[in-house]
Amino acid sequence: MSDARLVGTWTTELEDDGKSVFGLASFTGDGGVTCYQVNAKNIGLGNWESTGKDSFHYNFHILAVNPQGEHVGEAHVFVTGEFVSDDRWEGTGGANFYSPAGDLLRGHEGSRVTARKFGIDK
Repeated sequence: MSDARLVGTWTTELEDDGKSVFGLASFTGDGGVTCYQVNAKNIGLGNWESTGKDSFHYNFHILAVNPQGEHVGEAHVFVTGEFVSDDRWEGTGGANFYSPAGDLLRGHEGSRVTARKFGIDK
């Protein structure tokens, strides 16, 4: 967890089949990550680590439920990123989708991800 630039909250944009999916990602100094994407009904919780001078990767899991609140599966999201400035990074990501029993249902990778850091509104 050596790259302090990542710590804080970021607005993210994921390209998904030609559409932009916006979200928020918050990274802690001890390697935790909390994420939200507008196409998901729940937050994702996970971990991050530095992989080089200007690079990192992270992953998070999102629990899926039906309208009755019953667990219907999980999404495991993974992203690799590289800083292009102190307040902007770019990378690629993907996800695997699992049944409640843990069976892989489908997955994808190679989606473009961009992010911009934001601070305290004044």
